[in-house]
Amino acid sequence: MLAVVQFKPRRGARNANLEKLSLLTTQALAAGAKMVVLPEMAATGYRFPNPDVVRPMSELPRGPTWRMFSPIAKEYGAHIVIGFVEDNEGKLYNAAMVIGPDGKIETVYRKRLLYIDDHTWANPGDLPYPVFETRWGTTTLGICMDINDPRFLTHVRKVRPDLLLFPTNWVDESADVHRYWMHQLRGWNGTLVAADRWGDEDGVFFAGRSAIFKGGVALVEAPAEGDGFYLADVPPKPPKPAPLAEPET
Repeated sequence: MLAVVQFKPRRGARNANLEKLSLLTTQALAAGAKMVVLPEMAATGYRFPNPDVVRPMSELPRGPTWRMFSPIAKEYGAHIVIGFVEDNEGKLYNAAMVIGPDGKIETVYRKRLLYIDDHTWANPGDLPYPVFETRWGTTTLGICMDINDPRFLTHVRKVRPDLLLFPTNWVDESADVHRYWMHQLRGWNGTLVAADRWGDEDGVFFAGRSAIFKGGVALVEAPAEGDGFYLADVPPKPPKPAPLAEPET
């Protein structure tokens, strides 16, 4: 079972947002999810005028966000993916972490193609697109604008992952966001797990409509507004059969 969490954070209130996000995540896991994806910059808000404003909410990968979600992932034996503001030796990144079923960080990824609002404070990501194995098969991760990056699209078409995890803060531009995502990912038939925020921040409105797609077909769709979690029953990938033993001579 896969899940997305849709959430409108209160900008700057990281700890309060983390508490609410942890509750939604726990509810999704209790309902049977074994992978929960939360939005980009899920606990901080998104629009910041300069690095000095966002820096107090930045953290190392094993910081407050990990400390909140690590025991939850371990308790339920599940993956949790969440966007956060990473501080790496003073450089700030729009990042996401993948916490494994043992509570440890499996990978950290830094958004490579920055949106307008990222440029005011974030450095472009300098890490490769992650590729790792989960119970659903080969898995990768991108953040929001990465879906417009030819480098990322080439990566998806080359690796052909079974699962694409997609934390986002997609701005509402009055277009069909689902159709746009599917257009960008045309030719790939895996499962997209897209967790978006909703609501407005400084007059900018976000699309909501978190969703899980498989082979271009929506398995579950969130509305444009409202906090919540949404589940889709995507079975694990069957294990590869063991090789046949060589006959004895």
